[in-house]
Amino acid sequence: MNTQKDLQRMMENYISGRATAEETKFIETYYKHLDAGIDPLAHLSAPEIEELEERNFSILKAKINGGKTERKTIPFYRYIAAAIILVSISFITYYAVSPKKEILTKAEVANVLDALPGSDKAILTLADGSKVVLDDHAKTNISKSSFLTISKTENGQLIYKVIANGDINSSKIAYNTIETPRGGQYQVVLPDGTKVWINAASSLKYPEIFRGNERKVELTGEAYFEVAKNKTLPFRVMSKNQEVEVLGTHFNINTYMDDKSIKTTLLEGSIKISNQKSVKILSAGEQAVIADYGLGAIIVNPNIDTDNETAWKNGQFRFNNAGLKSILNQLERWYDIDIDYATVPDRRFNGMVPRNAKLSEVLNMLSLTGNIAFEIKEGKRLKVFTK
Repeated sequence: MNTQKDLQRMMENYISGRATAEETKFIETYYKHLDAGIDPLAHLSAPEIEELEERNFSILKAKINGGKTERKTIPFYRYIAAAIILVSISFITYYAVSPKKEILTKAEVANVLDALPGSDKAILTLADGSKVVLDDHAKTNISKSSFLTISKTENGQLIYKVIANGDINSSKIAYNTIETPRGGQYQVVLPDGTKVWINAASSLKYPEIFRGNERKVELTGEAYFEVAKNKTLPFRVMSKNQEVEVLGTHFNINTYMDDKSIKTTLLEGSIKISNQKSVKILSAGEQAVIADYGLGAIIVNPNIDTDNETAWKNGQFRFNNAGLKSILNQLERWYDIDIDYATVPDRRFNGMVPRNAKLSEVLNMLSLTGNIAFEIKEGKRLKVFTK
């Protein structure tokens, strides 16, 4: 039994609306207890908590699957219901071994900055330099010419659609740029049908119409691509110190400079990655990493958990032995805060957190498992310190 993966699956089902009635009740009950500031494990020793987690996950899983399990009488049986809520969810597990694990109380959480999560918002810059704010829920017809329409939907999509009439080849190539701020994300459907999910603090520059012998776009930040297949017209993504070439496939590119490396993760098919030092061909499930802000050699890592790399697109933060600084980089972009990295300890975490959670909830989860606490300074600057 893989406890961590099963629990992650349960939370993913809840987020996507596929949870069973039992799973939904479990998740929602957990949050009620969290809001109430209940700490049912306060009087248990570390070995007792560990044993409780093992016993009660099997009970919970059997209940969800409609099965039965034998419950043995144990000295701390009265803690079972509440312990399932706080332990079995296992949203973040601290990897390091520490002599004492302190829990951030509800009162302490209240003193932490409570920022709302990001949302669908971006700025579109058209070829003539005019800017369009993409941050409301109304449908909008942005632009229309003899060969192209640009519109936005109610659910955060910008759609380019080529129409039949008009002489496309005789017109001048016009470039658009879509930029997401910190705390923003957006989707765009390019004129060839390619779908792009753009993460916070990112930008994508592209022509209104693809012409010539290639489809080329420029990326900063992070984006997930579902490239429309066209064997005669390669699709190229240019980013700082890297070029990715595909004919039609799904992949994620992370070029955030504060992460100090460029990561390209392939979900299906194959892609070619090149920089000044080398050229590599990626197969599905592999990830190319270029250190030193993309100036290093291309290193290919096989058998990558692609769900972790694309979780942001599906409304999640997923951490796989992730360093605290890397986690805080993501929170900084998504919640539009500033981090005092000079105080960040060297800790590693594993787990999953919904991206629609408030900042205080995420910080509480980290505090529960990492023996760390948080303090907000003026100007939304977050300081981290050990407990």
